Amino acid sequence: MRTPVAPVSLLLVLSFALVLPGCSLLSKLVAEDQPATSAAPATVTDSSSPSLQWDFAKRADEEKPAKAAQETRPTVAAAPAQEPLSSSVPARSSGWRGWIPGFSNGKNETDGNPQYVTEADLLKVVAEFQHVAGKDTYRFPIPKDVTGANIYKATLTRLQDYEAKHPGAYPELLAFTCGRAYEGLHEYEKATAQYQIVSQSKNRLGAEAAKALEVLARFQEIKQRPLTASTPVAYLQALDDQVAAWQDLQKQQAGTPYEALAREEEERLDWAKVAFLELNRHRIEDGNESVVLAYRQLIGKHQESKNIYRYQIEFGDFYVTLAQEYVAQHDPQSLQFDPATFEQLGRTALRLYAQVAQEDGVIEKLEAKGKLEALEAYMAKIGRLGR
Repeated sequence: MRTPVAPVSLLLVLSFALVLPGCSLLSKLVAEDQPATSAAPATVTDSSSPSLQWDFAKRADEEKPAKAAQETRPTVAAAPAQEPLSSSVPARSSGWRGWIPGFSNGKNETDGNPQYVTEADLLKVVAEFQHVAGKDTYRFPIPKDVTGANIYKATLTRLQDYEAKHPGAYPELLAFTCGRAYEGLHEYEKATAQYQIVSQSKNRLGAEAAKALEVLARFQEIKQRPLTASTPVAYLQALDDQVAAWQDLQKQQAGTPYEALAREEEERLDWAKVAFLELNRHRIEDGNESVVLAYRQLIGKHQESKNIYRYQIEFGDFYVTLAQEYVAQHDPQSLQFDPATFEQLGRTALRLYAQVAQEDGVIEKLEAKGKLEALEAYMAKIGRLGR
């Protein structure tokens, strides 16, 4: 005997009638007190009972007005189905970068005031530069960026590119950073122009820019001193006077990045003195001895300089020049040739080259090794001719 399912069937029919639009026919069928049995679905399609027939044509006519009414109603977005949360694709997060500082999607950057546009690329450039801006460039080489380029030149190029794309954005920050970059390149006049932009504003960097202007004024005053002289001795004396001025400035700026800049300027003048003597050694009394003395003073004074290995190679090259000049003036196969004098000049150059060739991690090492081998071959050749 089958268990009656009429109450269950009736409940299902009522549920669908409340949800589905246009279900008046089903409500009508339920209202008629028909016996509900398990064979109810079959009786709906039974053509023998006129009252239970499903008229599809009439059904379509009834749905047309309902659909038309739905189309005229304002559309209401249905609530999206809930999905499992995913950390990789956050739901409905397209606008979060627009209001969190430090993020930009690159769209509509010029719509608002550029003064308030937070540009991630600018922050990256400035942060990378500030990381190495205080490095001692007297002792260490000029810092490089991730591409291997000079950090000062690369920063200036990137900031100029940013300023062209975003005119008027962060003028004080751009000017201050450019001023620091020009300082590293010893372009004091250009750095002063950038610091003046900052000092004339109400930016919090104005006080620091004002201090930099005071120091750079002293830098320019020393560097622009004329070096005109009528004699070699007077010219060398003018160089020594400037060296003394840079030494005084180093003492005043001890412990600041300007101390290293002043030492670089002093080193530049010491190297200029050596170059001047080497070019004019034939017109100066005891010119060769003066050059040797200037080289020794340069190397002894700037032992901590990043250019010390370059100076040693240049000093060795000078001794090679002296050896070649001796060979040109005295034929190795003649009686005037003194092998001991030639050997002394050559061995001094060998010792200077060897000092650099033994250093690891310096770019001058390979150059020194090449010069060392070439000089050994040259000395062997002259030695055979002088026997």
